[in-house]
Amino acid sequence: MRWCVLCILTLAAQKVVADGWPREWPSYDRFIELSAANDVDGLRKLSDSLEGSLNSEDRQLSLLSAATSAFRADRMAYCLLLLDSLEATTPPLDLRISCVAKKFRAMAMAWAEELPGALSVVESGLAIADSTLLAPERVDLLVIQAEVQRSLDEPLHALGSLRQAQRLAARVHYQRGLCMVRINMGILKYDQDRLQDAARDFRETVECAVQGGYVVLAQNALSNLIGVFAADGNSSAALLMCDSLLQTLGDDRVQLRARILRIRGDLRSELGDFVGAVADLRNSISSCAALNDQRGVAKGEQFLSRTLWAMGERSEAMRLRLALVKKAVEMGDAQLLMEAHATLSGWYEELKDPVSALLHARATQWLSDSLATHRFNERLATGEVLFQTERKDHQIAEQAQALALATAEARRKYLQSLALAAGVIALALIALLLARSLRQRQRLAAKERELHARKVDELLHRNEIDAINAMLEGQEKERDRVAKDLHDRLGSMLSAIKMQVGALEGDVHQVRSTQADQHRKVERLLDEAVGEVRRISHDMVTTTLSRFGLAKALEDLCDSVRVSGKLGVELQLFGLEHRLERSVEITLYRIVQELVSNVLKHAHATELSIAVTRQPGRLSVMVADDGHGFEPATVEKGIGLQNVRSRAATLGATVQFDSALGRGTTVSVECPVVE
Repeated sequence: MRWCVLCILTLAAQKVVADGWPREWPSYDRFIELSAANDVDGLRKLSDSLEGSLNSEDRQLSLLSAATSAFRADRMAYCLLLLDSLEATTPPLDLRISCVAKKFRAMAMAWAEELPGALSVVESGLAIADSTLLAPERVDLLVIQAEVQRSLDEPLHALGSLRQAQRLAARVHYQRGLCMVRINMGILKYDQDRLQDAARDFRETVECAVQGGYVVLAQNALSNLIGVFAADGNSSAALLMCDSLLQTLGDDRVQLRARILRIRGDLRSELGDFVGAVADLRNSISSCAALNDQRGVAKGEQFLSRTLWAMGERSEAMRLRLALVKKAVEMGDAQLLMEAHATLSGWYEELKDPVSALLHARATQWLSDSLATHRFNERLATGEVLFQTERKDHQIAEQAQALALATAEARRKYLQSLALAAGVIALALIALLLARSLRQRQRLAAKERELHARKVDELLHRNEIDAINAMLEGQEKERDRVAKDLHDRLGSMLSAIKMQVGALEGDVHQVRSTQADQHRKVERLLDEAVGEVRRISHDMVTTTLSRFGLAKALEDLCDSVRVSGKLGVELQLFGLEHRLERSVEITLYRIVQELVSNVLKHAHATELSIAVTRQPGRLSVMVADDGHGFEPATVEKGIGLQNVRSRAATLGATVQFDSALGRGTTVSVECPVVE
């Protein structure tokens, strides 16, 4: 037995792995970490280290790392070419790699303003990641989908995608996914000028990202938060936020601490606290230098030089800004170089040095034009890659269609030859089939005659049953009529006679004793006659109701009117475990019977619902149908409704009719019950 269980578990595990269960893959985890940190050099090195691997999945991850590095470096056309190469590799892609490739392809297409195509790519990626096994990848795709939908001016769809991502990320405890959802929620609210709500989302993103150690995400959220505070004219709140974060950060969060210090220094500079700003910026530069973060050092020096210039330390500021120009050239950062030249042009203009100001202004313009040209060329190249990919897909589709046509033609010829051979065989079988057909027709004729006779018997039997039912119904009506006559007419007459005899009781002492005995005998016989009339009257009402109570009588009533496929009847009873007073049960039964009769006669309903609920001190009856309905004002004086109201009045109950043409009818009866 244990051996069988072990075999079953082994097979199940093999199938789970085959179906794409995420195995342990340190290289993939490292790739996700580098991609989240926007580490272009780290991604490139990871790609180089995996390029010569004997494992096909590691080689696929190498291509994906190179494509991600190109994307982070804004080389979108090269990114798309690498992704095309990745999707053309064999064997088929690991599901995680395929999902991430779809994500970066969609982001590159969105960058190229191919928004509908980007949305289509995201949807294909979601189809792959439609499983909790790939929950982080699915959350990332949903976030990208929301960003594209926001760019398409579809905020409601974007909000729906973010809510899906939030639920999934919370279910699988994907912390970074929750941070990305929250920052995008804030951006949506900022677009709607809901500044306070946006600030709350950005603040929660900062706290979430700091807790998870997501440096880039924390910096972006903090920048967005500062932008909201600035738009709201509340820069001091942003400064307090930076102070709070720096107090909660541990010593191991050096990179994040450096970036927050840089942001706080810039804020202090804007608020006029130049001394504090210089201290924060120098600390940020020192931390970035210790981490060998050259870009962080350059950005810190850029902010520091601007603060020193505002303080009046112009020579030191000029020295730092000129050194920044040299450093930007060494780093190949055209954007940083353009910003440095633009600042220097303005400073030289303040120093009344028009020649130097003009030189730096021309350098700024040249760099701006170069960047614009580069972006245009990159966008053009990206569009060309997308066009070539689309044309290649079209060619593949045409080839597949031609192959399908050729296959269909070959199949047609093969089927023709088979049809010819089958025709010869069919001619040989026709005679046999005709003979068998004649015999079958004879058997069918005999069966039809037998079936006809059976239907006649069933019809006679049904008519007999209907006649019996009609007879029983007539008997029941006659019993009710006789019971009413006995009770109402003969009973009242006997009671009157008894009263007349009773009036003579005072004169009995004046007659002989034998006449007194005869008087008492007559009085006793009258009592027995009145009791007998009452017993016969009560015995002639519905037998089931008298013997088993209201619940059983209603069940029998429902069973009698239920017709399978035509009228469905639902009965709900609550609190009828104990019998009510017999008069109450009879009256309620007659009310329900009258309402059901009205449904059968007039409503043309397919569903009928009866509910009887007994609670302390009250009893509710509800009869509802889905029939044609009616306007209560037009049939207010109908006999059926009057009967229901008159019977309810005897119990002190209230009746409400809720109906309209085309939406069925609901009748409610509320009756007080003495416990």
